Amino acid sequence: MRKQTVLKIISAAMALCLIILSFAGCGKKVTENQIILNEIGEEEYVQQAYSTIAANVNKQETVYVNLTPEGKVKKVSVTDWLHTDMPQVRIIDTSPLMEIRNVKSLTNPVIEDGMLCWDMDTTDLYYSGISDTAPPMEIIIKYFIDDNEVSPEQIAGMSGHLRIEITPKNHMTKQINVGGKDYTVSCPMLLVGGTILPEGQFSNISIDNGTSISDGSKQIVFFAGIPGIEESLGISQLNISILNRSLVNDKYTIQADVTDFTMGNMMFAVLPFSSIGSIGNGGLPETVDDVKDVLSDVQLISSAFKGLDLDKIVNLLYGDSNKLTDMLSAIKDAIELYNENEKLVKTFGAYMTDENIAKLDKLITDLNNTDVNSLSQTLSDPAVKALLNLLPQLSASLSEVSTLSADLNDVMPILQSLSQDMEDPEIQKSLENLPDTLAKLKQILTVVEANQDLINAIGNFASGDNSKQIEQILKTSEKYISTDGLSEEQAQALAGRTKEWLSFGMGYDIFTAKTAGAKSSVVFTYKTDSITKPADK
Repeated sequence: MRKQTVLKIISAAMALCLIILSFAGCGKKVTENQIILNEIGEEEYVQQAYSTIAANVNKQETVYVNLTPEGKVKKVSVTDWLHTDMPQVRIIDTSPLMEIRNVKSLTNPVIEDGMLCWDMDTTDLYYSGISDTAPPMEIIIKYFIDDNEVSPEQIAGMSGHLRIEITPKNHMTKQINVGGKDYTVSCPMLLVGGTILPEGQFSNISIDNGTSISDGSKQIVFFAGIPGIEESLGISQLNISILNRSLVNDKYTIQADVTDFTMGNMMFAVLPFSSIGSIGNGGLPETVDDVKDVLSDVQLISSAFKGLDLDKIVNLLYGDSNKLTDMLSAIKDAIELYNENEKLVKTFGAYMTDENIAKLDKLITDLNNTDVNSLSQTLSDPAVKALLNLLPQLSASLSEVSTLSADLNDVMPILQSLSQDMEDPEIQKSLENLPDTLAKLKQILTVVEANQDLINAIGNFASGDNSKQIEQILKTSEKYISTDGLSEEQAQALAGRTKEWLSFGMGYDIFTAKTAGAKSSVVFTYKTDSITKPADK
């Protein structure tokens, strides 16, 4: 379970890196729908109507938030990706968005009883709209020059010691009661933020509760945390030892010496825990040990960002929303594919030891080196009277039979044991679905091949050294997360608060709305306006 959790967290962290460093809208693209000619000879789309209602619907939502340099919300736009298992069906959807439009095909929704009915020519549809609802995470940004607070309009063109304070506020909260006491918990969400600072203009760059990477011409500063975790769990009050203190801090400070200040966009991504997958031991925490698992996984998310070639990822993703969408989709599909076939994968993996592979390889090699047809003819030859003439050939054939027999004796226990394991109903189900699984795998591999440069750029992220480091963090979480000093009452309160906090996060999976039975996930991306000098400065 912990290895599966690591896989999900790493995938989520990869997805977050892709989101934060790419902030482009979806382009409009015509699908292979039926086209006819209108009266003046121009192509005209004819929309189909389907009566079969889609049974399995997945709604993935990305919320794009445009901010002023201070963090005030200017515009909230939403892109929803509807996916179903089969084409030529109707999806019943609901949405409070305004100005809804299909962004990748010509299909328009049919409004019936206040619901959006999408007739799906293919299995995927993307639509966008505008929301007048404030996002749950507020980001407050303040600027200081030589310890004096200045507005974005004033700071443009100034020089001196710069300080930028970034304070996220999680406004999605609820009241809980644990052990007769009332607490306020916020919906747990992972925040990742960052910006690029040119080194010719900025020097002596540092960031509290974050990190920076330089390529000689610019520095990328970024940070990650869980805003509201301190208030929700009261970690500092309980003196719980945590390796990464940045996760419980709700303020990030960038400092530098600047000349002629201007600044590009700041980017932020917010991911609810429901979009990450299993946190901790896979269920809601009941004990302090379960809480340790949760906190260990939370800090693992932050640790996983180290080692990324962020500069290259920026260059690869900037302005290309298709790469972002395709890679996020492939990551999600790969996780789902693993979950659906986990037992089959683990069963095969258990038999693919170096020793077993060597035995199978020897059998295959000996088979390739044997003239099977000639061997068969020799052993089945009924001509007894020619036996003496065949002795040399028969001798060679019997030698080959002996070799193959020894090989089979080595391999048969493996095959017999595997055969027994394959009778498991869960494995049988995976085998029955193997054609669909292979088709999905082919789609994933196509995306991977098309984005090989991007894969290489994040190669260090999944390197052996990094994987070992991640595993070591998990194995030694007891060393870094100590709750030994808690009283029984404090331990019970912490477990209860963590359970409610995590349950809150796992239940939040849509910003707009969805129909009953639909699966969903949501990610928020924020982008500030750049700060430039007026023409008269």
